[in-house]
Amino acid sequence: MPIGIRDIAHYVPERVIGSAEIAAKHGFDERFIREKLGIHERRVSRPDESTADLCVEAAEAVLARAGVEPELVDLLVVVTQTPDYILPHTSALVHHRLGLRKSSAAFDISLGCSGFVYGLAVVVPLMEAHGMRTGLLIAADEYSKVMDPNDRATAPLFGDAAAATLIGERPRYVAGKYSFGSDGSRHEALIIHGSGIKAEPRGYLHMNGRAIFNFMINEVPADVATCLELNGLSAEDIDCWVFHQANKYMLESLAERIGIPANRLVIDNADIGNTTAASIPIALERRVLSDFTSPKRVLISGFGVGLSWASTVLTHVDGHGLAG
Repeated sequence: MPIGIRDIAHYVPERVIGSAEIAAKHGFDERFIREKLGIHERRVSRPDESTADLCVEAAEAVLARAGVEPELVDLLVVVTQTPDYILPHTSALVHHRLGLRKSSAAFDISLGCSGFVYGLAVVVPLMEAHGMRTGLLIAADEYSKVMDPNDRATAPLFGDAAAATLIGERPRYVAGKYSFGSDGSRHEALIIHGSGIKAEPRGYLHMNGRAIFNFMINEVPADVATCLELNGLSAEDIDCWVFHQANKYMLESLAERIGIPANRLVIDNADIGNTTAASIPIALERRVLSDFTSPKRVLISGFGVGLSWASTVLTHVDGHGLAG
């Protein structure tokens, strides 16, 4: 029986910041934000709401939907770059609050927008190698807690969210082979200088938008080509393309460079913003798993902080546990 994606559920905070508020505060034309960036609203957590809180909400939702008791979870992995503490790891907090058993494994992966794809590549083989039947991969970030509220480069883009992916037997989608990439020489394109062991007075998120765009448009199409080759597929074989949901302009530019038809490209963050590591699983939940047509092959690709990138192809599994 293959191990793969059984279900996904997400959680976003209640507070909404609309484009009109962003435009008025930062001197933007609201039409630019809504039409070019494609982000109408973004969700922001309360001051007392932590990344672990978001994780627990999303995890409880997916377990309830699937009818899985927490004590059945063998593995919990949290992908985040806004942990509650430098130590302990956020997954330890989530493990306790979900009531997972002591024999279940729990650890964090520190990655941003590529983190969901990397997380799948870690969780599925780990489960297969050790006979684990049920896993949770949670991607969550609260960039609102690390952004400068006066920064025009980041304020229109990012929203807070968590997405919990239930991984196990009887999956709906299984992953194929992966392609990966890293370029640490460009790490300062997206960075918080005042954080970690080297922290001085608190710093804020810094993003060089032009550098990130150039990185995406040059690296991701080549990585997609590598991924397709590894899986013995062509672009025409892909029914649905789900990239990290950065913003509408970046996704449309990427689709044009690769040659992706508009009706096969998923753009799904107008009401939540760029939710970093959670953006791909949220888009999968809302646009793939909820789609009764169940696209046969879905290429997912994450890219961002590090700089890092990764891609794979998800294949729909029929009711008999076989890849369609």
